[in-house]
Parts: sequence; structure tokens; C-alpha cells
Amino acid sequence: MAVHRLQISASKKSNSIKNQKREIAKLLEESPPKEEKARIRAEALIREDNMVEALEILELQCELLHERMRLVETSKECPGDLVQTVKTLMWASARIDNPELNEVKKQLCYKYGKKFGEEALANIPNEVNERVLHKLSIQPPTAFLVQRYMIEIANQFNVEYDPPEIQDTMASMAAPTGFSVPVAPGSQFGSVYAEPEVRMPPGQVPAALPPGWEYTNDGLLAVGGGGEGGAASNPNPNLFNTDPQGLPPQTKSAPPPTVNAEPEVVYVPPAPQVPVAPQAPPAESKQEEEEMTRDESKGDDEKSGPKYDDLAARFDALRR
Repeated sequence: MAVHRLQISASKKSNSIKNQKREIAKLLEESPPKEEKARIRAEALIREDNMVEALEILELQCELLHERMRLVETSKECPGDLVQTVKTLMWASARIDNPELNEVKKQLCYKYGKKFGEEALANIPNEVNERVLHKLSIQPPTAFLVQRYMIEIANQFNVEYDPPEIQDTMASMAAPTGFSVPVAPGSQFGSVYAEPEVRMPPGQVPAALPPGWEYTNDGLLAVGGGGEGGAASNPNPNLFNTDPQGLPPQTKSAPPPTVNAEPEVVYVPPAPQVPVAPQAPPAESKQEEEEMTRDESKGDDEKSGPKYDDLAARFDALRR
């Protein structure tokens, strides 16, 4: 049953690969070619191709195990010539969608022990088939291999495709940057995003051109007759610099116009006023100052109470 399931899976993937090759050829045939999308499709095709290759190898190992089933049943340990086959089938059962192969793994683990099954799933000590190990790996294919697939597909479907040579053959495919996506692909109005026509800036050449001259993208060039043999003539030799080697004439740059700009008026707000403490008015004369001092000292004496002589006279009066 496992062999039959592997055959069906390989057949389906082979048919899918044919359709994918046709789609990649159509992407490369478009104008402009959608190269980035074709690269991604080519990487998916490589994975499908690797899967078909691994399935066919597993199919052979299943058939070998089926033919030696009598030996497996009679031996307690796994025969030496079947160790790689058994561990490869057990390792691959966890990486492909095959219920019958999962059942084979369970029966082998039951016969040879749990430790044997864990070593097979972890590939210890590197006894899994190297080709199956590589084809079922999760690592992406190299950019060189992707390009080779695209070249073969273009040759098969007669599509012109000449990609640049890749220097590092072991590097993975770079992430898409969108260089193959046209501008405004939905509305087909990509022309509106084109760069505007280069025109001569004002002030570089005279506004009124002499006869026989016109504006072009390369500068101001003489066209039409005006000289002998139908050659263009310069109506004003002092207007342009001519090169004796026959190079296109170049215009003289006019000085930039001067603009009389009015001085800008800047408003400066006034500084805030700080309140000042009031000061006492000055004394009118020195005499007034003395009177004020005397009055203050007198008031202090009255506040301090009677003096010593007055107190002594009062004690003498009481004794008598």
C-alpha cells in the first residue's frame, strides 16, 4: 500500500511540473518579461522536482523491505544491510504526506525499540540516505540552479531569455525588488509617470531667437539654411561660444536677475516692567533729622520706665 501511495503522489507531482513549466514560459514571454515572478515559480518547480525524485527512491526502498520481510521477522535486531533502508523510511515518514508509510514507521519502532526510532528520526549517526536527505531538505535552491531551470524552460518553449551571469553559484535567490513590475499596470497609464521633457530654463538664452535657431533638448542649435551649401550660419557670433572641433555650441549663461527686496520689519515686543519699592522722601534739613532722632530716643526712654536716681529717692522716702 505504501508503494502504491508513493506512485500516485509522484505521478500527480509530475503532471503539476508540466503545467508549472508552461506558466513560467508564459511569464518570460510577456513584454516586459515578468522575470521575478518566473523565478519564484521556478523555485517551487525545483521543490516539486526534488519531491518526485525522493518519492521514487523511497518507493525502491519500500520494495526492498517488502522482499526481505522474512529476514526482518526472524531477526531480533535490524540486519546490517537494511539499517540505512529502515532508518531512511522512518526519517522520511515525518516529512511527506503518506499515512501508509507512517504505519510502517510505527511497526518498525515496535519491533526495534523506541531508542532505535528516535535515532532514525534524528538521523543519528548519519545513516539516512544522503540523496533523500538532500531532496527533502527545507533549504531553498541556489540562484544559479533557479536560473538554469529558467534557461532550460525558455529553450524548451522557444522563448528568448538571456539572463546575466551569476558570480556566486552557491548563493540563494535574492528577494524580489519589483524591477519587473510595470508602472500603473492596472490602468495602463504608466506614461503619465515619465520624466518631463528637458527645456531650457528662462534666463539662459535670449527670449527672442535669431532667424535659423530653435530650442532643442541638447541646447540652442542652428538649423536650416543661411550659409553656403545649405549649412547653418550663426547670425550673431558674439551670442554663442563656438568650438573649432565641431562640438555643439554652448549658450552663455545670463547673470541672474537682481531683485530689490524690501527690508523685513521685525516686531520686537517691549520688555516687561519690574515694580520698584517706594523710597522714603529725603529730610528737608539737618535740624529736622536731629529732632526726629531726639523724639525717637525720648520715646524709647518712656517705654523703658523710671531711671535709677528716681528709684533711690523713693526708697529713702519710705525709710523715713
